[in-house]
Amino acid sequence: MIAMLPYIGLGVGLSLLGLGLWSLTGPASFRRTLAAFPRHRISAILLTVVNALWVAWLIEQTPLGRFEGWKTLAFGELSIPTLWVLTPLSIWLVIQFMDELLAPRMLGALFLLAAAPALDAARWHPSPWRLVLTSLVYILIVWGVVLLLSPYRFRHSMDALWTGGRRIWSSIVVMGLGAWLIFLSLTVYPT
Repeated sequence: MIAMLPYIGLGVGLSLLGLGLWSLTGPASFRRTLAAFPRHRISAILLTVVNALWVAWLIEQTPLGRFEGWKTLAFGELSIPTLWVLTPLSIWLVIQFMDELLAPRMLGALFLLAAAPALDAARWHPSPWRLVLTSLVYILIVWGVVLLLSPYRFRHSMDALWTGGRRIWSSIVVMGLGAWLIFLSLTVYPT
């Protein structure tokens, strides 16, 4: 997994740099997008599908020991992988019955799912600079849990960080962190 660290760092760095640049260059569209995101149905559906497929893939890849047989539903001579049935059903159930502020909830779930590969990639890297990405991932884990439990906090925190003069400082900090991660991904992490 050490080979993945530069790519993960580069992806996170480019995402942060893009977010900061968008906030600085298009503050009106940035604010509109932030305000609409918690109830944006298409974003919620896309994030739900991505998260459910990722979880299904993780369950499929994980050995379950004596419960391994539960991965298959047996209907007489026909045997259907359980995930082929339960994953679309769970996506539909979540979209139908948990649609209130679903986009921030699913964003939090995505942060939690993405944390494992990033931490695995950074775990055995010899450089102490891996802790930059590791610290950011742990911040995203806490933020993901907050969004899952209290999705209304998305709008409160975005208002606190991205309004008035704080928008400029937040953008500069996010861009600086993104540029730093890009630099580390290109110079330090590949070793």
